[in-house]
Amino acid sequence: MPAPDIRIVQPVLAFDATLEDAARRAFSDLAERWYRHGSGPAADEPERRRSLLRTVVDLGFADALPAPDTRDAWPDAAVIIRAQARFAVPVDMALLLATGDREASIGGDPSEYVCTARSDAPPDTNAAAALALGRCLQISSAMQAALELSLGYVQQRKQFGRPLARFQAIQHSLAIAAEEVAASVAITDLALACMVAEGGASARLPALLDAAAIVAGRGVDVVYDVCHQVHGAIGFTREYALHRHSLDLLRWRDHLHALCGGELRCAERLGALAIAANGLWPGLTSLMKGGDSE
Repeated sequence: MPAPDIRIVQPVLAFDATLEDAARRAFSDLAERWYRHGSGPAADEPERRRSLLRTVVDLGFADALPAPDTRDAWPDAAVIIRAQARFAVPVDMALLLATGDREASIGGDPSEYVCTARSDAPPDTNAAAALALGRCLQISSAMQAALELSLGYVQQRKQFGRPLARFQAIQHSLAIAAEEVAASVAITDLALACMVAEGGASARLPALLDAAAIVAGRGVDVVYDVCHQVHGAIGFTREYALHRHSLDLLRWRDHLHALCGGELRCAERLGALAIAANGLWPGLTSLMKGGDSE
């Protein structure tokens, strides 16, 4: 059986290929150096994080988004945010680029999960929308990374004399997970395109972010379950990369929902939009239209 093509979903928007390659190489190298040395002594942890942040700043990635509503800068910022999430580098690029808060971007412990029970949304509306969009970008990229790990693992791991990838139940589960990844990438790209075209003050953007939060919430549940099921116990070990993405997905999903007021509130607002538009389809098509066509 040929090896799978693990380029699960390619974003529909055009990005600077040179920047994308540079960001992937840089964050891949940063992740390798960070995780290769392990956690190390607790006393050294703060300095290690500050050193990691200094490297990100020196590379110019921290200045990719001068302000949350800088429309022309968002494609580059999206590339950087996705690269950081793809390799689970413990510098929160969504928070850093949306708020400029460098200390907060390295404040969390990447090896622990802490449930966010309340919203710490920035008081500026544009910054809040930018951070929510950044979370969607991170979630979709981390889900892709987790799925790619799983696809590679089931090709290599054998059971009863054949690769796990040959079992229909495994194929079915991974196909469902891939559907969720594709849905999350698609709605996130639509919200990103709206931000680029119309800015953070767009009338469509809040509804698109609500939809993205709902899709991402379901996607995280499905991808988390499927990826850990096919990996078994190894997926939870510190030595294996999957648990890094799992922790990130749980953190970012919870924070996204906190920023949006909760998944139920997102659904209520989308329902109200559909009622105001006299139907689901008119409401949906109104979100798909650009500013020039309204």
